[in-house]
Amino acid sequence: MKLPNLGQAQQIALQTVSANRATEFKAAASLVEPQDLLSTLEDAASTPLYDPFKGRKLNQDYTPSSYIGMNRYKVTSSTTINIGEPIKEPTYRYGDFTDPDDINAFLDQVDRLEGEHKFMFQHLKPTQELLDLVQKMSDEELAVFSQFVVTTSSYHFGTENNNSSAQLISALSKLSDDALSSTLATMDKLLQQGNDYKKPVSPLGENEHGNERVEMISMPETINWFKSNYKANSAKYELANDYTNLLIEKNLSEDQLMQLNDHLSASTLEQSNSIIDMMNLVKTHQNDDVLAMLKEVDKDSEANLLHYLAQQTNYQANKQYYQMDNGRFIAQQDNISSDSNRRELYNTILNAYNDIGMGWINDTLEQFTGTPAQIQNELWQTLLDHKEKLPEQFTRSDSVEAWAINNIARIEGAFHVKQMNKIYDYNSERLVPDLIGQLTFYSSGNIGSSADSKEPKTD
Repeated sequence: MKLPNLGQAQQIALQTVSANRATEFKAAASLVEPQDLLSTLEDAASTPLYDPFKGRKLNQDYTPSSYIGMNRYKVTSSTTINIGEPIKEPTYRYGDFTDPDDINAFLDQVDRLEGEHKFMFQHLKPTQELLDLVQKMSDEELAVFSQFVVTTSSYHFGTENNNSSAQLISALSKLSDDALSSTLATMDKLLQQGNDYKKPVSPLGENEHGNERVEMISMPETINWFKSNYKANSAKYELANDYTNLLIEKNLSEDQLMQLNDHLSASTLEQSNSIIDMMNLVKTHQNDDVLAMLKEVDKDSEANLLHYLAQQTNYQANKQYYQMDNGRFIAQQDNISSDSNRRELYNTILNAYNDIGMGWINDTLEQFTGTPAQIQNELWQTLLDHKEKLPEQFTRSDSVEAWAINNIARIEGAFHVKQMNKIYDYNSERLVPDLIGQLTFYSSGNIGSSADSKEPKTD
């Protein structure tokens, strides 16, 4: 059978369709006519959208945040396109902001910064409270603020900080302009102190692998291994975090805060650590006593109160080294003293300052400096108890020195016996205990000069 050509087939097919059915087919085809759809899209594309941000855009490309635990905020938009309908005005969101004018106001603050500081600031959630706060700052202050908040809110290996940016912003928003400027200047100083900080050096020195020359370290199960290790270099983050917590939690008047800021700005990292820890732990009614005492501290003297108190929060100062008969070394690492123990020590020294004076405290520090951090409470309590019960023994200018000669060696000797017993107990519970033998005290962990004055045996 010979098939008709295609044209003939179409004519035959159409002849079999009723006129009404053909009309329905034609109407249905018009609904999906490709040329009509293209013309609609071309008309839409030729209509320019209004840009409320005047071409300013945060980087819309995906860029992983460099600050772990913090989001990077960008302007997002949404537009609904329905075929055959006019394109609706897009909606925007930037943090808490949805109004283009508010978003523009915040973008103005972003534009004040450059380089890494701009990138840092983009990690702070845009809110009205933050906008009101940063508008009070100079460009330099805004850069410092951005760096400080990111330092205290992002996560650093070995630290336990949380994203406290919202709480810090709220605390700063309550300050007057003068107190705010003072606080921002102090943040800048603390960041500088952190950058200048050098991690401590072990009294034993290090081997070719960068590890201490120690055979075993006895320590409690609850120890913070990272902070207690000489390789740790997180002190600068801890200092900024502690200051943040002070601003958030401590009830200081603005005058007290500005006095405190002056002391912190003129200190080293260790001194700032002790100041902040003391202010965090003492009672509110003792704030003025602490500030008065700080005025009399000679920060440049070798045995100054702030450096002495800093050992209470220094893991290395709570570590003692003992030498075995074979010349090798074993260490006992303790946790730092508890908040309650440190508060007790601070209260004792404050009472001595108020009752006796700073000169007497300085005389005492000359005798106590260099002794293990763990026995300082006992030393002070014993000294003051003897002074109260035997006042006739404390009438001479060298009374404290005489007391130290008669008492410190006894207290320190009993302490070392306890430390060595900790080592023996720790060793006995190991799967394969070492042969330790007789132990002799060598050095505390915060006395880095011991490595220079003594030559540890390593064989």
